[in-house]
Amino acid sequence: MSEANRDSLPGTGVDPKLIANSILRRAFKEKIAVSPMKLQKLMFFITCLYQRNIGHRLLAESFQPWRYGPVCGTVYGAFASFGGNPITAYAKDAIGNAYAADERSSPELKQALDMVWSHLGCLSAVMLSRITVLPGSAWSKAVERKNCFISNADMAEDHTFDAYLKA
Repeated sequence: MSEANRDSLPGTGVDPKLIANSILRRAFKEKIAVSPMKLQKLMFFITCLYQRNIGHRLLAESFQPWRYGPVCGTVYGAFASFGGNPITAYAKDAIGNAYAADERSSPELKQALDMVWSHLGCLSAVMLSRITVLPGSAWSKAVERKNCFISNADMAEDHTFDAYLKA
């Protein structure tokens, strides 16, 4: 798998599949099963942390407030064929190449990926889902407002999962 440079301008965001593949690279290396639902929730936490620390959006797409927590549509589509089973392949582009984010070009992204993976990567999809829907979370605010998308500002201010990031 190749790494893609973050060549987008600040604030425009990156392809969500790059972040998904960065998580999967860790999972495959450590032989930790990651289902599509677990991947979505880990991506959500990484995005929240990154946006909190950097002050602009990470992804080129917004999360949607689905019943069991936040979902990024592009990533949902890329891994829907796995259902509730562990993902066994990377997301690929239109010509079949797999890319992950170039973490060397963004220490802030690497830090968010490492922190979420090291503290939450071992939790089940159901547990991660429960954390994303806690009262006061960015997801719960979108649901209360009946918004179709979860606000990036609310994600940057979401501290409902911070206790799970402490060693």
